[in-house]
Amino acid sequence: MKAGENHLLNLLSNNDVTFFIPPYQRNYEWDKNQCKVFFNDIKRTAIDNINGQENEHFFGTIVYVKNDAIFGQPSKLVLTDGQQRITTAMLFLVAIREVVDDDNSKKFINNKYLKNNNVTDDTEYKIKLKQVETDWEAYRNIILNLNLTDENKKSAVYLNYSYFVSELNKLKKEDEISLIDMISYGLAKFSIVTIELQPTQNKWENPQEIFESMNSLGKPLSLADLVRNYLLLGKKPDVQDNLYKDYWLHIEKQLPEEVSNFIRDFMQLRARKALKKATANNYKELYAEFKYLFEDSETEILLNDLNKYSNYYSYIVLGKPSGSSKIDDKLRDLRTIGVTIVYSFLLALLNNWKNERLSEQDLVAILDSLIVYFLRRRILKLTQGENKNFPPLVKEIDRISSSVDKKQLMFEILSSQENSLRLPNDIEMTSELNVMNFYNFNQVKFILSLVEEKITKSRPDKNDNTLQIEHIMPQKLNNTWEEELGADYEIVHQEYLNNIGNLTLIRHNQELGNKCFKDKKGIYNNNAGLQIAKNNIVNRAKWNKNSIQNRSKWLIEFMLNEVLNIPNDMRRKNNFIQNTSRRLSFQELGIIGQEINYISDKTIVVKVVEDKKVEFEGGKWNLSPLTREIESRKGTVNASGSYQGAQYWEFEGMKLSEIM
Repeated sequence: MKAGENHLLNLLSNNDVTFFIPPYQRNYEWDKNQCKVFFNDIKRTAIDNINGQENEHFFGTIVYVKNDAIFGQPSKLVLTDGQQRITTAMLFLVAIREVVDDDNSKKFINNKYLKNNNVTDDTEYKIKLKQVETDWEAYRNIILNLNLTDENKKSAVYLNYSYFVSELNKLKKEDEISLIDMISYGLAKFSIVTIELQPTQNKWENPQEIFESMNSLGKPLSLADLVRNYLLLGKKPDVQDNLYKDYWLHIEKQLPEEVSNFIRDFMQLRARKALKKATANNYKELYAEFKYLFEDSETEILLNDLNKYSNYYSYIVLGKPSGSSKIDDKLRDLRTIGVTIVYSFLLALLNNWKNERLSEQDLVAILDSLIVYFLRRRILKLTQGENKNFPPLVKEIDRISSSVDKKQLMFEILSSQENSLRLPNDIEMTSELNVMNFYNFNQVKFILSLVEEKITKSRPDKNDNTLQIEHIMPQKLNNTWEEELGADYEIVHQEYLNNIGNLTLIRHNQELGNKCFKDKKGIYNNNAGLQIAKNNIVNRAKWNKNSIQNRSKWLIEFMLNEVLNIPNDMRRKNNFIQNTSRRLSFQELGIIGQEINYISDKTIVVKVVEDKKVEFEGGKWNLSPLTREIESRKGTVNASGSYQGAQYWEFEGMKLSEIM
């Protein structure tokens, strides 16, 4: 093994070698974000050197095996590590070749770095870097100025080349720095360490095994490790020690096992955009984004911020006391729901509370609106778009903090997103709660606990092992229950077993099973220990379809009015950004299966059967043609014969056009 210091361009300009990427290497996978960091590193290094500040940028290690040359041909350097970086550097150089105006510069770049003049013939093998097969065609066509196929243009090779061309054109237009200076003072100052493996002399220097050990084996550095090293390494020993003890050690103690997740959420807070989750596959990508976000930050100021926000994060994720039991309770509820996508938003809220821009009462109200929003959405099984679109709401924090009615504004913000992020209204909620399998809903115990809290001002402990979800009509029927339910007991049991009206929260140490309703009532009344097990149950003489429907109606109304309540003006309207076309959608209104009536003649009632269809006299109609038909029969059709159906029909007293 031979190791040595070098510069990237010295290596690339060597006409005695050609680089080959072996088949065990992965495809070229760098994306725009990594190329952006690479481009900015070149630009920053160039500007420093132009301004007389000597600067180099360490570009990592290049590991290769050197194969003996055939007479008249250059040696092959088979890359074991460095494929992604060398490919990206080549794409940057070919982009400059395309953008620079000077023909001599074009030829110099082409002959010095991109092609190998020591190849005797003029074939495609004059190209200095031979890619893996899947990337070869696109790369070759770019280097040789050949026509690119549609498939070529989908490759990372082409997309990154296009990015560099775009950025270099901007640079040329701005005239901040010359393109050739980007090479001479920038890329030329990228230092590397080269390691030549010698497997023929040393059998333990097997290239593939070394590649696997570098890329696949062992535990990779976490995002926390990478960020810590970035912030601390390079400092003087005493400074490094002080920064670690004063800041980083506190972060690690405050957030055991959570530092990488915290850094990602802190990055989302500052970037005001969604980023990938902190996983082993994404650590390096997130690390590159971290450096890009904070490249101009003073280290101690950044560490101080991380230190402060790590305290907030411990309140959110680990349930450490914030100084307010009311706020801690709301944060606990958000953890129960499991909405990690809101954490960066919560960091900003907590910072404003600690800085006295929000009172305790304000913050509790805002957190309560978030709980209602997410629980309503989870009941409707809505999660689409949250990961991507919720973090940018951080930009609304200042507006919320300075508003008079902060909870109202929070609801207005949540109801002004696109349809997939909507705040479900009472119509949608009622429709779903009436028919859903509430027993299998993963938040059933939590929501019924909230109902109990509203009734009694005391919430049951969800960790209490005696707290159970009880089927009033049991899961297995006996003869007594068949008689209780009536002749259609099988249908009632099938349709209403897991209905919200047939479920209650109960605390007891005995198995109720399929005891008769009379015996169950006695236990609910005397031993349940919860009011929710009594309301609209123990006052019933029998437990049948009618009893379940009545209790379901009461429970749903109580939940929507007391537990998951939203502002009155949002209860029945579409709480999302309206389509400019304002087309009627029964599905979005959540009224498929419901009846609507004609406003001017309430005896005309139709059933909504599809997203755009209602059933009338045995046929299916769109609402506007049906309106014209009814007006024609009445002899009152207008001159144009054109109607906007939503103006003429209503649902539960609300004109459809007003709740679209």
